Amino acid sequence: MSVKLETRGLSKAYGAFVALQPTNIQVREGEFLTLLGPSGSGKTTLLQMISGLVPPSSGQLLIDGADATHASPGDRGMGLVFQSYALFPHMSVRDNVAYGLRMRKLPKAEVNRAVEDALGMVRMQDFAHRYPNELSGGQQQRIALARCFAYRPSVILLDEPLGALDKNLREHMQLEIRRMHKELGATFIYVTHDQEEALTLSDRICLMNRARVEQLATPLELYDQPASRFAAEFIGHSNLLCGRVSEYGTLQVEGRNVALAGCGGSLPGPGEATLLVRPEAAQLTAPAQGVLAGRIEECVFLGSDIRVLVRLPSGAVFSVRCARHLHPSVGDEVGISWQPQHATFLPAQVKP
Repeated sequence: MSVKLETRGLSKAYGAFVALQPTNIQVREGEFLTLLGPSGSGKTTLLQMISGLVPPSSGQLLIDGADATHASPGDRGMGLVFQSYALFPHMSVRDNVAYGLRMRKLPKAEVNRAVEDALGMVRMQDFAHRYPNELSGGQQQRIALARCFAYRPSVILLDEPLGALDKNLREHMQLEIRRMHKELGATFIYVTHDQEEALTLSDRICLMNRARVEQLATPLELYDQPASRFAAEFIGHSNLLCGRVSEYGTLQVEGRNVALAGCGGSLPGPGEATLLVRPEAAQLTAPAQGVLAGRIEECVFLGSDIRVLVRLPSGAVFSVRCARHLHPSVGDEVGISWQPQHATFLPAQVKP
């Protein structure tokens, strides 16, 4: 797959404040790449520099192999969708979608055809003559997407476009955006701080932290093979067991020796190490049968299953997701076990 867009040492500073450290990423043709991270991680700054709305302090931006570092936003062939929708209130849905095409002075017949296609893509043909204040939030977001899609840009940038929607509508629109990405075949770069949204939508995720790229990987790789403690804790729920690896190949933690044969990641030598066990990979057992043992402190009903929080002897809390029919109860003494292949060592340089 060819490279559509590339940043080489792209950075941004405002005086002494560094909004983005020098960043090198490659975005593939037709890929859905999500920039994920907490507030202040640099993801929106990176998107704004890619769009041309913010000039970089250093570095280079390549589009289709050509230098576009100082190209104007209108010359980059990109579409941009904001969280705020940015619809014109005095224009109908049809006119909002047609606006960018008319500004490009395209023939009327071509404009009409593109508008119909774009409204069909977001399933809003029946609302063409309405005005934005006559639409729900989800419908307004669809129109903002249609306006961007109408002129078929090769790169589409989306800056937290679903942030203002409620949970059910967000989940529905996530699937719609994924469908539209496949239909258009364009390269999507999507900004969010919502990890579930990133896992649902993305071909790859660029996880950012402290104005730099923490890890760039597929959702599965990021979840199962985090490259740092931050990545392990930010994506999904994590149980991090910090202990010392003995010369016999066991991890000494919570007063027990945990066998390490078969665990994922690079098996560390003697010394401190951190083992990651996801809640869904662990099971509750009888106290004597578990790898670890503790007392149930809380049970959180999640609908399809239950999240059980087990207090370990050290005071640490271990999270286990279990089936509803097991009926765990607060105060029960339980064991915790897992298959070694479902546990992963964090890289050796990561410290608790």
